[in-house]
Amino acid sequence: MAFADEVKIYVKAGDGGDGLVSFHRERGIPHGGPDGGDGGDGGSIYVVADHNEHSLAPFLRERSVKAEKGEPGKANKSTGRSGSDRELKVPVGTQIIEISAEKGKAKEYIIADLNTDQAKFVLARGGEGGLGNVKFARSTYQTPRFAELGEPGEEKEVILRLKLIAEVGIIGLPNAGKSTLLSVITSAKPKIADYAFTTLEPNLGIVNFSGQRFLVADIPGIIEGAHQGKGLGIDFLKHVERTKVLIHMIDATTDDPKNQFKVINTELKKYNKELAAKSQVVVFNKIDAVTPEKLKAIKKYKFKYPVFYISAVSHQGLNDILEATIKQIAAAPKDTGSTVKVYTLADIPSNRFEVGKKKDKYFVKGEKVEKWLVKTDVNNDEALGRLYKLLRRIGVLSELGKLGAKNGDTIKIGQKTIEYKEI
Repeated sequence: MAFADEVKIYVKAGDGGDGLVSFHRERGIPHGGPDGGDGGDGGSIYVVADHNEHSLAPFLRERSVKAEKGEPGKANKSTGRSGSDRELKVPVGTQIIEISAEKGKAKEYIIADLNTDQAKFVLARGGEGGLGNVKFARSTYQTPRFAELGEPGEEKEVILRLKLIAEVGIIGLPNAGKSTLLSVITSAKPKIADYAFTTLEPNLGIVNFSGQRFLVADIPGIIEGAHQGKGLGIDFLKHVERTKVLIHMIDATTDDPKNQFKVINTELKKYNKELAAKSQVVVFNKIDAVTPEKLKAIKKYKFKYPVFYISAVSHQGLNDILEATIKQIAAAPKDTGSTVKVYTLADIPSNRFEVGKKKDKYFVKGEKVEKWLVKTDVNNDEALGRLYKLLRRIGVLSELGKLGAKNGDTIKIGQKTIEYKEI
């Protein structure tokens, strides 16, 4: 299966089922009371991080994901069956991003960062089922002839973006020997060939050395100008962001090995300054293919990081770089984690609301108020009468009246409209 680390998908949670208007009918009981049951809740859509997943490629085939609707309420006070939930499995390290247009520009908001195995996020919540007419019966109101409508399930378009969770990233220009190194220090079997851009996707492997265990990612070749989209590097630089240590590989057989180091670090810095600040282990590879004079010249180069001279093919010098990498991992700053807080109307008391007037039109905003209207059958006079009583009870009608609303004026609440009434 092809590797994919970013995909845009559309999700639609299940709608809640409508409540039922029904009255008990049984021989000998000609005037039974209300017995309409509630509608079932719509299924929700969850995203779950799973360490067995390594790519977002399955979503290239299924870009539209929907959950099941709830069933309508039934007679004899029976609740309709709730819709089944959907679980979308993604690789550990997947971020969920919403796009919002602000001042004509698209802005990304990370709404979830699933960076641990089995981390779970509600991407789209199913709609609540509507209440059946039995729920509205009172001693003073014994024959309610209305029920609630089911609430629509949430729907949205989001970007799934994978940033691999690996403690060590192997970076370098194409053909530096990154894939070969990964293959000899882990059990990974990347495709290796003698031409540039052999690696077209990140490869992962686990190192077990000296009682230590850590995950390594071989990042596809970065070239000069990668931060501007040249070559393959721009697509994969993001996978280096979570690493603690970088093994920076340099092909010792090239004409100017030290310049390779400069090129890569310049690209890291231009893409993200934090990448350039990460700990590095500098590795000159293919020393078995250079003359003693050239190797002597290479060893005169000065770096602020530990430097090693190896041959990945002949396994020369591997233990030294693994020991140095383990020390760098231990010395790296601890990841304290980050929390992205998204504030919504759910963060404030649900009976809060806002009324306003714009160009002679009135509007009401508020989670509870908008939900009431969505679940009200505006073509049923009894249902509409209950809505007005609820709006009066929490002060919405009063506040609209203060703004100058008169009987018959149009009031927009969420995506629906009703007429203003003084009651």
